[in-house]
Amino acid sequence: MTCSTPFKRLILRVVLRNVSPMVIRLVSVSDQMELTEFHEVFRAVLGWSHNLDYIFRVHGQEFNSFRRITRSKALREFQLHRQEKFVYICDTLDLWEWDVRVLDIQAGMVGDCRPLCLGGRGAAPPEFCGGPRGYRLMLKRQKDGAAMSDPGLLEAGVQMFAAACPDQPASTWELLRTALDDGFQSLDRRLKEYGPLEPNRFGLAEANQRVTEWTQRGRCRP
Repeated sequence: MTCSTPFKRLILRVVLRNVSPMVIRLVSVSDQMELTEFHEVFRAVLGWSHNLDYIFRVHGQEFNSFRRITRSKALREFQLHRQEKFVYICDTLDLWEWDVRVLDIQAGMVGDCRPLCLGGRGAAPPEFCGGPRGYRLMLKRQKDGAAMSDPGLLEAGVQMFAAACPDQPASTWELLRTALDDGFQSLDRRLKEYGPLEPNRFGLAEANQRVTEWTQRGRCRP
């Protein structure tokens, strides 16, 4: 797509909170891009395809996808400066929180406002895996396997809780055992669906191919 009016390019470093190994994306976008468009582009960069809700917190203000009647603001309206930061939450159920920092502001080339992924680190977690905590548990389960749910260790933990809370009925600890078993079964189902996980993998060409497909669908405003 092309831009017919002068614009600036924002070079943004976007870092996912509460996840290890780190997940980082470096993106270049037009300051004419609206928040809704940034949300769509960034999902393309990550390879997330579902229509997830979002929240932006910029300069003490909150902008989200729930207020459908509110006009989406363009990035240039915030008059961002180098090294400024704002928070972007992608998916208000799993609460993936990203810290966005403006690394640089450059003059844009009239006629080309296409967004780009300039670099990155770490694989994007699978969609709908339970947020940062769910992803961390999936990685641990993949690494430790059956040792993570060793029956002897789990029972020792239940008995420790029972000893610390002697007034609780026996049914409480049965419920805990059931919850633990259900939790590990859920982890195994997710790993079967999404795995094997490659947390250190990042493909720049793949990310930009997805962004190109997004622009070719006519989603980039002229």
